[in-house]
Amino acid sequence: MTPEAELDRLFPLGPDSLPQPGVPSGRLEKYTHNNSAIYPGTVRDYWVYIPAAHDPVQPAPVTIVQDGWAHLQPERRWRMATVLDNLIHQRAIPACIGIFINPGVIPAGQPGAPERTQRSFEYDSPDDRYARFLIDEILPAVHARYPLASDPGSRLIMGGSSGAFCAFNAAWHRPDAFGRVCSIVGSYVNLRGGHHTPNLVRLTEPKHLRIFLEGGGEDLIVYAGDWWTANTVMLAALTYSGYAVNHAWAPQAGHNDYHGSSIFPAALRWLWQDYPQPLRVGANSRQPIVSLTVPGESWRRAADLDRVEHLASGAGGEIYFTREFDARLHRLSHDGRTSVVATTAASLGALAVAADGRIFATQPALHRVVVLAPDGRTLAVIDDLTADSLAPAADGSLYALSSERRTLALIQPDGRRTALPLPTERPHRLALTADGSQLIVTETTGDRAWQISVQPDGTLAHPEPCYRFEPNGTPAQPPGDLATHPKRWSFFVTRQGLQLADHDGRIIGLFTSPSPAPLGGIALAGTSDLYVTCGGRIYRRPLRNPEHLWQ
Repeated sequence: MTPEAELDRLFPLGPDSLPQPGVPSGRLEKYTHNNSAIYPGTVRDYWVYIPAAHDPVQPAPVTIVQDGWAHLQPERRWRMATVLDNLIHQRAIPACIGIFINPGVIPAGQPGAPERTQRSFEYDSPDDRYARFLIDEILPAVHARYPLASDPGSRLIMGGSSGAFCAFNAAWHRPDAFGRVCSIVGSYVNLRGGHHTPNLVRLTEPKHLRIFLEGGGEDLIVYAGDWWTANTVMLAALTYSGYAVNHAWAPQAGHNDYHGSSIFPAALRWLWQDYPQPLRVGANSRQPIVSLTVPGESWRRAADLDRVEHLASGAGGEIYFTREFDARLHRLSHDGRTSVVATTAASLGALAVAADGRIFATQPALHRVVVLAPDGRTLAVIDDLTADSLAPAADGSLYALSSERRTLALIQPDGRRTALPLPTERPHRLALTADGSQLIVTETTGDRAWQISVQPDGTLAHPEPCYRFEPNGTPAQPPGDLATHPKRWSFFVTRQGLQLADHDGRIIGLFTSPSPAPLGGIALAGTSDLYVTCGGRIYRRPLRNPEHLWQ
């Protein structure tokens, strides 16, 4: 390892990190946060930096720094308040409020016992908890004193080591809240699952993020991984996916302050250089998913309704849907108009539409399935059938799955029923591939799905767990429905979001969600439009129809 005296020589602090004549100083105010609902029982200090040029009338951009006090201590090299003073005075960055926040601790419950430190749990966990903590608790507390801008392009989030992973992860989960990320010796390693992050970057359609990475060849190599390698892998993933990304590497830089603090002013300049222009999705992504999505098009509200639960598509591109505690079957036309198709005797649940246009809908309270014509007429009722997922086959038969009872039934056109074995004790939803040759069954755990061959008589054979879903999902996002494409691609609502699989069951794409609310239902209207429910609302986005997703 390079001696500290040599590191001081290799990575000197520039004038932007030192007090300069005529540059006014901002002020720091200290606060304590001790009433967290997201991290109950925790206590933490945080400091708010108010620049000398602060305009109390205009909502201010903000820079959020993890391990706050460590980046303010006068004996350390960061000198962040001084850097902000200088760059704001030069108008190299906007006059931003700084929030320097410490990780929480939980005070000891017994005399003489140690306090519980929260840093690893808060910073290394790959879910959205810390992002929600900032959005729901810290930012509102600061905003009450100093109005803050709310658009993601006005918010920079940063940290070092685990704090860097924390910063990136917060922006990754909530790009609607954080748009600029500064990562210093980031911990994209397996401390709590963060090593999956570069793969998620490669799979997920690009988000509106601007990212700066710093690292070096003498970083840590421990049980969790190789920090230097992990950062280069992260850069490769961001570049492959078309992000606006920059980096600063140094062979002799290690897991310390030296290199990061020396390049920090330049990183800030680059991260803020386009402000206040809106953040843009980077160009030249090579991801399979971008061959399917339409450039410049994202999710849009398809109907002004809420409490929507399940979706199913008709042959003409129309979407049928059910609503919570509603006995009516609804239809959504491509032009956005909604209508009531039928009013039934009890609330409707899961839906499926057969190739001949018949609509199958569960009535959970009555333990039956009702069969409707497109004009709303009741064609048949299948009694004594509890199901929460349906898949009609081309020959007129129906597969009905009950996740609660762990049963799968095959109902023939003449009414005969056959109980079919399930390959898992935790079935959740099912769907047939477009050609009817395979039945797909997902699991309640949300981590995999099975593909089962359909035999000529409708029975099933050769089950395999072909689909392995990407991990590190959000606890608030349960597994949902699935849909299949005519080219045997599949769309799954999972804990990680909406995942896209190719015909061999490989996960090759992840869609961004319309909002932070949970996804639920999904339907594919032909090959041109994808519909989902998110927070009980229906969203739509157009799709292209490439010959191949990747080769």
